[in-house]
Amino acid sequence: MQAQYREAITIHGISVRTNNRTESAPGGHIPALWQRYLTEHLQPDAQIVAVYSDYASDVNGDYTLTIGSAQQQNAEAVAELVAGHYLAFEVQGAMPEAVIQGWQSVWAYFADPAAEPRAYRSDAEVYHGPDSATIYIGILPPAA
Repeated sequence: MQAQYREAITIHGISVRTNNRTESAPGGHIPALWQRYLTEHLQPDAQIVAVYSDYASDVNGDYTLTIGSAQQQNAEAVAELVAGHYLAFEVQGAMPEAVIQGWQSVWAYFADPAAEPRAYRSDAEVYHGPDSATIYIGILPPAA
């Protein structure tokens, strides 16, 4: 895990409004959204980015997940990974299992009271290939 500043990027794709409680039960919306994206909206040679935004509150609240790319055309939804400070969690392995395990590491890290406070503005999964991704978690800026 590494701290870094990221510039804003706009992602065009498809989205769903959900929460972690819904996604931890059978019938969550995220697997169907991914299936739809990969079969109907995948752009050749475009880097896939999944942006988590519009947080209602914290890890327990609703959020919007938008899957797409910066180059997407005919998008149904647009989301922005806002400029700011992020912690980057690298994941390797078969997808989606590697990303699911990555999110479990994220939640465990932020369960520690000494962890940097999350910003809950936007987070993202940036895919580098079929077996590599980075999960970016927005954090509050360091105190001056």
